[in-house]
Amino acid sequence: MRSFRASLLVLVLVAASAAFAQGRLALEPNAGIVGSEVVATMTDLTPGATLDVVWMSAAADWNVADGRFYGVVAEETRTVVATATVAADGTASAAFRVPADFGYVHNVFVEADGAQVARGGFIVMPNVAIEPTSGPVGTPITVTMTGVGYRFWEIAWHLLYDGAHAGMLTAITSQGTAVATIPATGAVGLHTLQLMSGTHPVPYLNQQQSPHYKPAVPTVVSALFEVTEGDAVLPPPPETQTLPRYAADPPAADGARVWADHRSGPVGSPIALQGAGFPANSTVRLSFDSVRGNRISGGGWEVVENELGTVQTDTDGAFATTLATPDDLGGEHTFFARAEDAEATFVYTITPSVRLATPAVVEPGGDVTVVLKGVGWTETANIYTVLLNNGYLGYGCGFNSQGDVTIHLKAPGQEGVHFLSFYPSIYQGEVAGPGAPASLDANATYLQVPMLHAEDHPGEELPAMHLAFEVRRN
Repeated sequence: MRSFRASLLVLVLVAASAAFAQGRLALEPNAGIVGSEVVATMTDLTPGATLDVVWMSAAADWNVADGRFYGVVAEETRTVVATATVAADGTASAAFRVPADFGYVHNVFVEADGAQVARGGFIVMPNVAIEPTSGPVGTPITVTMTGVGYRFWEIAWHLLYDGAHAGMLTAITSQGTAVATIPATGAVGLHTLQLMSGTHPVPYLNQQQSPHYKPAVPTVVSALFEVTEGDAVLPPPPETQTLPRYAADPPAADGARVWADHRSGPVGSPIALQGAGFPANSTVRLSFDSVRGNRISGGGWEVVENELGTVQTDTDGAFATTLATPDDLGGEHTFFARAEDAEATFVYTITPSVRLATPAVVEPGGDVTVVLKGVGWTETANIYTVLLNNGYLGYGCGFNSQGDVTIHLKAPGQEGVHFLSFYPSIYQGEVAGPGAPASLDANATYLQVPMLHAEDHPGEELPAMHLAFEVRRN
């Protein structure tokens, strides 16, 4: 009986697979940029069958947990991009446009009633566009790159401005499209922006000779920007370049409770604090927690509590006061309000800000000092990377200094307006992710280079910020 049932199952499976003929799929072209048209031609199929052309891709995301960075995770996705009906001669055709998706190789399947009847492959090519293409020095240039990948060797494209390394573009959380805004710098005339594929820290200059190179995919894409005569376009005031302050709602619960008008803000911004449900005419002690320590000395770090003072409740057990956002590490902090037999908390996020701490006009070789506040402590927030005139200088770390990053530089010798840019980065973490070689150290120092597409930064929401200063002889 068991043998009969097994034979019957085999016959059923064979009959199911034979219900639709196994055909062929040709894509014309088989490589192209986002938005380009593709014609799918299918042959040797069962007449009358209804077909779905299925585009395979991934839902990717940064893997961040408990202040640590673990690389990239991705799950396979499928999207029907076209449908067709097989003609009497066993052929069908359908057209679709390349989705706004990750770059490099994608499987394309043809399915009939869920059964796969043909397959092919398509390569999403990298492409770059800039807007505008000309303007005076300081003009914000929006760089938009499509076709950025999510696998290890495809994840990073590095921007070079006149040959200077400005940072990298990733697009993990934006499905393959990266956007960055940089200031136009340099003398009047043409300037070259080139994007080079590479490994995570730096461009890979001869990737076309590497073992993982895909011949159809270029390793460099470029654009030209012309700096024209005219007054320099200066960045907006630093205080306007911070993240939006998100509003906070009063808690709905009964009993002791505390809340603020905002749940985030840069150092120094006011916090309108309110409490209710405390004992009448009592003293309430206010404090907030933070992290103290570093990753370098070997002493590690710990969570400490910092006093903020006291407030008095009224006859209803309520209070209202205004605090300045503490000068402390960026990221989430728990604020405490305590009275006898009553305690309440709320969570507030300190966000980064930057200012020029020296005069806006300096002599050649003069001192330039900038100060960032609210730099965080996690592996994805404890450094900010710095560019001078779109050339990468290095990074500053705010963990050991409670969010304060003070950077001392020397002004260039060339007179004129110069630009400083500040981008979030990743200090360290694992290199795990799709396509990562097993031979790499899983706990290696990771990027430490500017993430020009700041909105794709993993973990915390962090802004990109820009300053300008003038070099002039007295």
